[in-house]
Amino acid sequence: MRADGLKRQISVRCVYDDRRPCKPPQSRVVPAEGGRRIGLSAGLFACAFALLAARLVQVSFFVGEDPTLRRVVEAEGPRREVTDRDGRPLIMNAKLTGFAIDGREVWDVEETLRGVSRIFPQADEYRLRDRLAAHKYAHVTDTISEEQRAAIIALGLPGMRFPETMGRVYPQKGLAAHVTGYTIPGRGGAIGVEAALESDAFGTTAKEPLRLSIDLVAQQILEEELAGAIETFSAKAGWGVMIDVHTGEVAALASLPDFNPNAPGDVPAAHWRNRAMADRYELGSAFKPITVAAALDRGVIRMSDSFDVSRPIKVGGWEIKDYSRKKPVMSVSEIIQHSSNIGTVQIVQRLGAEAFEDSLSQLHLTTALQTELPEMQAPAYSSAWRPAELASTSYGHGIAVTPIQLAAAFAAVVNGGEYRVPTFIAGHEQKGAQVFSKDTSDQMRIILRRAVTDGTGRNADLDGYYVIGKTATADKPQAGGYDEENGELVSSFIGAFPGYDPKYVLLVSIDEPAGTKATYGYATAGYVAAPVFRRVVERAAPALGVMPVGDDVAFDGFLGLRRAEIAELDHQADPLTGLLEEALR
Repeated sequence: MRADGLKRQISVRCVYDDRRPCKPPQSRVVPAEGGRRIGLSAGLFACAFALLAARLVQVSFFVGEDPTLRRVVEAEGPRREVTDRDGRPLIMNAKLTGFAIDGREVWDVEETLRGVSRIFPQADEYRLRDRLAAHKYAHVTDTISEEQRAAIIALGLPGMRFPETMGRVYPQKGLAAHVTGYTIPGRGGAIGVEAALESDAFGTTAKEPLRLSIDLVAQQILEEELAGAIETFSAKAGWGVMIDVHTGEVAALASLPDFNPNAPGDVPAAHWRNRAMADRYELGSAFKPITVAAALDRGVIRMSDSFDVSRPIKVGGWEIKDYSRKKPVMSVSEIIQHSSNIGTVQIVQRLGAEAFEDSLSQLHLTTALQTELPEMQAPAYSSAWRPAELASTSYGHGIAVTPIQLAAAFAAVVNGGEYRVPTFIAGHEQKGAQVFSKDTSDQMRIILRRAVTDGTGRNADLDGYYVIGKTATADKPQAGGYDEENGELVSSFIGAFPGYDPKYVLLVSIDEPAGTKATYGYATAGYVAAPVFRRVVERAAPALGVMPVGDDVAFDGFLGLRRAEIAELDHQADPLTGLLEEALR
């Protein structure tokens, strides 16, 4: 009670209990003793206010029923849910609680912005200020956590809204993000599977979940090992692809850096790029097995042939040399084993441009590779096939392809010669196209085993799995050509496991790695990518049902012969058998 007989009614902060709306603060003076007229007027106003309050409650806490305030337009029906090959959820439909602000009830725009920014630092403050100052409805986010909701309520500010909608939830967060993709409210799928669901890429809409070929265990292992290598070598990025060589099913596909599909806007847009499918790279020596396989298959070289690699070779005014010199004369196997550019050029010269281009075409390396996902990129290469272009393409320079393209082509080299277009659908039956003979593929597996045991891929080897594969250290092109001394690199290893009877092809690449003390300053594939390959196989193979074996099983797989039978063969007459016994000795 004041000295003048009047009492003051004090305004209070809003308390949200989901039952009644907030009212703007008031500070007014009223008489302690009111007359009849004042009482009658108050009663009339109370009735009117009750009606308005009822409507305000509806607008405040049941805003989802008001179409004028709804931001997300729900589809005609729920989108198809998605799982990995074993039924683990990748994409789910769920009721989401969002957050918005009704500008008509905000009495202090700056105070509201300060409170909201503490909880949502990524919110567009300029857009919110404009809308709230104009007393408009401002959407902040589609999804909030219970903790965020509690923090908003604790602010005690008017106009806070929690609209509910049906939306997409990605329970694995960033795991396999470039495969799942994400949605944009009101627009549909943006990338990956979500974008593919906008079309009939996965068939007609079905009630049951879409089962992808992705194995979440292998996916997590691949992403973890790539992330570790990126950190170790201070690299720019990394990617990896694992494909079942007999079905074409993609078991894992990773592109780092990645993003969380639940909140894709929290990272730069560059993180949304699927480097394994939408970007093309010159992947260097990973092409050499393709060149050698094509030459063997067409009979222009034999395993017993040898090549003089003692000096650089000049082609079309360019001098081609090897990274390091091992032997003056090399066999076909040693050219792959020691990654000789000079030897590979001589092989492709025997093969010729027409036959080489035909092999690349059959391996889908001359056109964009179409899978169920929308991401793809057409290769970049010179179709003129002058001598210099033919030579450089043979060892993976002058031609840029997507990583998934190269992995699929390599699968045909080692799986018996059949090419299959990669698929992201589990159990998808597809017929392979015979590109190489089985004999050629058998020979290539033994050559690639030697590249691991006695060549540049030693760090990829793993007991019991008899890894086969090839290192690839590629100079990144820049204005004016390549800087072999100070230029950036892409370090890759492409291989298969188990080598004696391949089940999976795996490509791993680290973009722009920097050498470390442990690698003597080298950032080449043998030091950077090969160990990543080994660690992925070591962890993922058992989870995929591929267990280590002994030499007897490996020999039987490589040659179809037992050790006792091999011992009776004349190794001089059968150089292939001799190579294998040396590799497994």
